[in-house]
Amino acid sequence: MNTTSKDNSGCLTAIFSIFKPQSKKQNTLPYKIRDNFLSPAELSFYKVLCTIIQDKAKIQSKVRLGDIFKVVHSDRSIWQSYTNQINQKHIDFLLCETMTMKPVLGIELDDSSHNTPNRQARDNFIDEVFQSTKLPLVHIVARQTYNTQEISRQIKQVINKQQQA
Repeated sequence: MNTTSKDNSGCLTAIFSIFKPQSKKQNTLPYKIRDNFLSPAELSFYKVLCTIIQDKAKIQSKVRLGDIFKVVHSDRSIWQSYTNQINQKHIDFLLCETMTMKPVLGIELDDSSHNTPNRQARDNFIDEVFQSTKLPLVHIVARQTYNTQEISRQIKQVINKQQQA
């Protein structure tokens, strides 16, 4: 009698099939990669920033304030309240020292959305956080094209002002 392994299914086959790795399940999480990590305006400015900064600093984009700053307070509820305020906000770009990744300068790219009252309140809060920690922050108006010399001058001016303080 000529039998194949398909014909030899019995108790052991049934038991071992329980421990057999199941095929990969279809991804059920509702996530998808964004088409554009940076908006067209952010990408345009990023390219200009790369030209200006070169290897003088590391450029980070879309950085949460909670990754830049920490809350120092002994009262847990106050600590949590302030932490929540910074964890939900980010800045467009952060320049960091190349060797230590210590933050040097925050950059906000201001488009027309920054003219709304809610956004202005958010911007004021972010400005206060940067001022209170003495980390410089520069606001750059979003444009179709940028003058690299002007952007470079703005960045250097803010960094130099901070170093003199």
